[in-house]
Amino acid sequence: MTDQTALEEVSRKLAGTGIDVLINNAGILRNETFDRLDFDQIREQFEVNALGALRVTSLLSRCLRKGSKIILITSRMGSIGDNGSGGYYGYRMTKAALNMAGVNLAHDFRGKGVSVAILHPGLVATGMTGHHGISTSESAAGLISRIDELRLEDSGGFWHANGERLPW
Repeated sequence: MTDQTALEEVSRKLAGTGIDVLINNAGILRNETFDRLDFDQIREQFEVNALGALRVTSLLSRCLRKGSKIILITSRMGSIGDNGSGGYYGYRMTKAALNMAGVNLAHDFRGKGVSVAILHPGLVATGMTGHHGISTSESAAGLISRIDELRLEDSGGFWHANGERLPW
């Protein structure tokens, strides 16, 4: 997500290829509290969590056509309206930035017939969550359902994998 040269190589190799669904899924989670802010780690999270998806979408945009879908895997932790605990400054800020990028992409691609979904996979049992949460297969099934249901008129929406509309 941060290696411009590698991403440009992928873009060259895919030139002329149509992409039906472009899924941007990357994230780094660090636990910054206000008393322990690490600005280098926050900057790294911005590079991966927010700018990475925008970079990939930009480089592969030539492969998108009418009916294509851009999917941004985000987090409920990027919701301003649903933040009841604070902390995790870099992660929360970068996922909120990714959400904004998704809304912008929805506006910019609507005229091209390309829809955008901003999706929270749920609390998934991975190394990032200490293996707490739902199974990866349950999360994936929900995400696939949201992607299949996505229509241009819903473009730019923020949903949980279970179908719940999430607050900004």
